[in-house]
Amino acid sequence: MWNEDLLLPISEINELLLGVLRSRARSPQPHAPRLVADLRELWCSIHDDALRGLSRCPYLLLDAGFAVPERWEPGRPCAAAEPGSPGTLDWPGNAAAGAGTGAAGAAGAAGAGAGYFETWDGISMVRHALVLARYLARSHRSEARMLIALQPACAELIANRSLQDLETLAGLAPDWIQPRWESQPLIWRQMLQAAIGGSTDDLQRVQLRGLQLMALLW
Repeated sequence: MWNEDLLLPISEINELLLGVLRSRARSPQPHAPRLVADLRELWCSIHDDALRGLSRCPYLLLDAGFAVPERWEPGRPCAAAEPGSPGTLDWPGNAAAGAGTGAAGAAGAAGAGAGYFETWDGISMVRHALVLARYLARSHRSEARMLIALQPACAELIANRSLQDLETLAGLAPDWIQPRWESQPLIWRQMLQAAIGGSTDDLQRVQLRGLQLMALLW
């Protein structure tokens, strides 16, 4: 059922995402995002092997708007904010797009972002995820529905985005790019507890539950 060549980058990106969240929990800052603040003790307890085990699920643990066509339509901002403000993606051709590209743009976004992934390692992780989504949208659309919950209405839009577009979006770190099931901390609590507990059966059980939730989006 699963293409192992596609599962490997999914797991790698998941591991990066989990590492970003753990790092944020271990470096407390005011106004931390919900999954960091509410689950800080668990994030600080999870060791590398447990984190790696949790990452090995057949779906992306990042929700980057792959089911929301409005995020990807040309000429439209990709967040509910004023054009040109942090967290808004003005596509190339608009004045703010140039300011968001390259290292300087990413640095500005990193300082201004209000979401989970405005740090340098977060921006890098999101960049990898967006490039993978573009590849899947171009070459593996049926698998993309299962792996990243890519909806048909988004697939062509994402497939047609340039790498520079994706670089810009990652650098802006909009707060709508979040861990999957961000509004349901209980799911994340159960996943972290299963990984930390070391029971293969418990971990497989929560990952199967995640797969069932993903299936609702197919």
